[in-house]
Amino acid sequence: MAISSYELSLSGFRFPAALPAKRSNFRIVADVRYVNGRGDFDTAHAVLPDLDRWWECDGNKSEDHFFVRGPDEAGAGMLDMAAIDAWDRLVILVRGDGIHSVQFKVFDIDRPDFLDRVGGALGDVVRTVLGRGRAAAAAEAGVFAGSLGNAADDVESALLTRLAGGERLLFRGSSQLSGSGEYVVAGRGEKGDYEIRCTLRVTD
Repeated sequence: MAISSYELSLSGFRFPAALPAKRSNFRIVADVRYVNGRGDFDTAHAVLPDLDRWWECDGNKSEDHFFVRGPDEAGAGMLDMAAIDAWDRLVILVRGDGIHSVQFKVFDIDRPDFLDRVGGALGDVVRTVLGRGRAAAAAEAGVFAGSLGNAADDVESALLTRLAGGERLLFRGSSQLSGSGEYVVAGRGEKGDYEIRCTLRVTD
């Protein structure tokens, strides 16, 4: 099977307008399952926008430099996607034999706390460990990395969630992925309906 590039980007996020202002500061953890270049299932993880920032949507914080709330409509708050650059919209960019699905978890986070300071100082190190640690450990042990399976993926996701300050889960949802196109992950969560839109671009 030919190797392709898979670029998944956030294209929209709606949340309940009834969500209390103090709960409207978000990080999103994404887990993307795909088929790697060896033909094995693998999982890529991402935190949006990243470990040392968040998306501020508390209307009382409109002067904050993290503020990205757009005009509310039809009972929903939303991100102002024009205020979010391409780097922060990117969920994952991987090369592989195929792509399977994405799971999004939306968290209300505490504004700068200890974990944010750790994330700010060690974000790149943590990303390197999460991206390479399992494969490196397996290689050193003389075993095939994929043999650790979904349990290792779950541990990585849980660690990243913890580092992201994800203690108050507002919404969780997933979608199958295949070819290039628009995908929607929607459902009920804290205080109402959530909707995450993402765009998948597949290139050879």
